[in-house]
Amino acid sequence: MALLIANGLVHTGDGVVAGDVLVRRGRVAAVGADLAPLAAGARVIDAGGLPVVPGLIDFHVHADDEIGPFTLADDLASASRVAIANGITTIVAFATQRTGESLADTAARYLAKVPDRSWCDVAFHLTPTGDDWDWAALARLPARGFRTIKLYTTYRQAGLYSSWDRLAAIMPRLAELGLRLLLHCEDDALLAAVDPGQVDLCDPFSHTLMRPPRAEVAAIEHAIALARDTGCPLHVVHVSTPDGASAIAAARRHHEVSGETCPQYLLLSDQSLRLPGGHRLLCSPPLRAEADRARLEAMTGAGALDVLATDHCPFRRTEKDRFNGDYRSVPNGVPGLGALVPLMHGLWVDRHGRPLEDLVRLLAINPARLAGLGPRKGVIREGADADLVVLDPSGPERPVCSTLADAHDPWSGRTTRLSCRHVLLRGVEVVRDGVLLDAPARGRACQGPGDQ
Repeated sequence: MALLIANGLVHTGDGVVAGDVLVRRGRVAAVGADLAPLAAGARVIDAGGLPVVPGLIDFHVHADDEIGPFTLADDLASASRVAIANGITTIVAFATQRTGESLADTAARYLAKVPDRSWCDVAFHLTPTGDDWDWAALARLPARGFRTIKLYTTYRQAGLYSSWDRLAAIMPRLAELGLRLLLHCEDDALLAAVDPGQVDLCDPFSHTLMRPPRAEVAAIEHAIALARDTGCPLHVVHVSTPDGASAIAAARRHHEVSGETCPQYLLLSDQSLRLPGGHRLLCSPPLRAEADRARLEAMTGAGALDVLATDHCPFRRTEKDRFNGDYRSVPNGVPGLGALVPLMHGLWVDRHGRPLEDLVRLLAINPARLAGLGPRKGVIREGADADLVVLDPSGPERPVCSTLADAHDPWSGRTTRLSCRHVLLRGVEVVRDGVLLDAPARGRACQGPGDQ
């Protein structure tokens, strides 16, 4: 059945159009003023002058997965429910290869998680492990939706570490395959040089001393140099330092380099770790000093970074509170998925007076492009998936909720007036007035260009 969203301020990705969006067969059929004559018999949703934006994307989500000995508190069902209720119609999660598992089997295992379980669409970043990669399999995986590779410059004990020499060998081959490298940037040698005997391991604040800003900045600078030398597209995840953001902003003028930051690095400082329950905010990289947080906020607002994402990583309350006198026993990661849109709208649009188009760029256009999901996702134009959100910036005040799982929510107690009047996933209304409608989960795995 055709559907017409009428009388909206439509943020297409190319500008703002006062008018309508016509939807047919799950895709955008037309955008413009007074499309009613083209929509005979269509169901009509009156946007009432409110913003209509592309379905938003969280580019960095850990859910329905294992990290070390822990199974994450959010499965795909609970993560996708809180996402889509807050206007996020696509999440990009992670697919990590198990020991002894082929890359084809890794891809199949994660793709199989999505049908009938997710209320939003799902794409994946792939993490191959071990030293002997199946490059022939990697060459076939982009057709199945795996267009980004996630690696780490630390986490040696977890078996995820890639040395700089290894990265220098891998990156030219990724470039040849048209794959983008996502990199966790903390220099392992600088981290190892910090003496734990010089810090109080009972104090969560010591996490900031054990993972100093210079480790992130040095790793970002080294990664940018490799991207320049190899031609490999590089995306730096969860940037926590203003100097790191500055390096990325300078590099992308000449090379295909991008970066993201997260709400925790824009809204919280390391002093939060000194408060009661501060161990619940442990994440890597850690929260930074207030002066650095403020600089990062200003630089992100000025366009130094490309994406706002959450690094959503919820552990169960009992696991976060298993604090045995050594903060290193606490799993690192915080939830954020359901809080991303209200928090960032509150920061950029309400507090700083930035245009909504800036937020659409950071939460839809750029994530879709970097994940290889464009032009089907992230924009409102003819032929794109009809992932559409009617936003109401002046709705009733409500609590911000980042997770539906049994996890400590770092944003508990915050409120927002931003609501989602309507959320459409591929042309079907799935959320009305902020409430998920009673319907089967219809999220799909984003695969090849003709998959949906």
